[in-house]
Amino acid sequence: MARPGQIHRMKLHGRIVALGLLLLAGTVGAQQPKRIGYSQVLDLAARVSPTMAVARAQEAVIASDIRVAGIVANPTLIGGTSTQAARLSVGLALPLNVLGQRGAAIRASEADFAAARVGTQATESDVRSAAAHAFVALWLAERRANARAEAEQLAKWIDDAVATRVQLGGAPQVEGVRSRALRLRAHADAVEAAQLVAATAADLGRWIGATDASELRTQGDPQVPASAPPLAALLERVGQGPAVVREQAAAHAARARADRERALARPALTLEVGLDARDPTLPATNYRAQLGVEVPVFTLRGPYVEREERSAAAAEVRALWEASILHSDLLVAYRTFEATTARRDVLEQAGLPAALAAARSTQESYSLGHASLEALLDADRSLIDTELSLLEAQAARANAWIDVEHATGVR
Repeated sequence: MARPGQIHRMKLHGRIVALGLLLLAGTVGAQQPKRIGYSQVLDLAARVSPTMAVARAQEAVIASDIRVAGIVANPTLIGGTSTQAARLSVGLALPLNVLGQRGAAIRASEADFAAARVGTQATESDVRSAAAHAFVALWLAERRANARAEAEQLAKWIDDAVATRVQLGGAPQVEGVRSRALRLRAHADAVEAAQLVAATAADLGRWIGATDASELRTQGDPQVPASAPPLAALLERVGQGPAVVREQAAAHAARARADRERALARPALTLEVGLDARDPTLPATNYRAQLGVEVPVFTLRGPYVEREERSAAAAEVRALWEASILHSDLLVAYRTFEATTARRDVLEQAGLPAALAAARSTQESYSLGHASLEALLDADRSLIDTELSLLEAQAARANAWIDVEHATGVR
């Protein structure tokens, strides 16, 4: 059960989160560019993400429902007078919730709060996963921009070499036109790649509470293990993920609400006490007490109980559905991780060294007049494509591992 001190701490935490959002936005704007690491992104996403602020605020509202459910009804004070009987009649009617209605209502609110708390954990898992994907996107955009800048420098070298040969009469004029077009295209690709870095940085900013993170840059690589653990061990953790536990908690809360409705069907008691004073027909003051019992005839709780029981059954079905979806997501992500790891290893260990050696050899041969411009351009294009393919394989591998962690409930 949430205590008043706990709710106060939730409100204080909400203010701290809001202050953190303002400070982070100011920090990003004051220090340009700012470097941020993978683990720092995950931490900020869990603490100061606007999505998490909303989830925690909703959780605090539901925590207040526990106190609301425990409120005791106010007594009713009755006073009156008469001309033929008591000159003064005073009474007090007090509702009595002694048949379990109040306790059942409190337990239902506590179950709703537990479900909301698990829901917040599921939201945190989703936010961290989204922030991790955004970090990988920025990481890839930065390195793609660097690769495009290197390709531009290589295109410049080729253009200068071809221009020299054209001036010496060792190559036709058309080769100079082609090399110049290649250089301009490489420059356009480099400019576009550089601009896209700011766009992906801005997308990352929304997950870490920054209003404008266009100048944000990554520090280090995404945290990806060298090899994945056995698939069977990961599959066992699918049923413990926040998304599944959230639906299980929702089912428990619905059953608690059904118990509350059953308790409300019990008779409600009302105790009334009073006195009659200065009654000429009585020798002394008359004290009276009576007990009223509400008869549950017209207000039946059967439909309410049925609704909550069906809500519980629906939540249990959703839990099975979530487990099935996460099971499939894990299989897809795990096999993708294996495939991208194999591709990365081949490109890193054989593909890139071979493309680099071929490009250097072709450049030397062209300088000596032993290779054609077509061969030089093909070697240059192959090197650039291989570098970009390696970067994309590394990013795809990181994204696959993020999906593996999300499916297994890692936060």
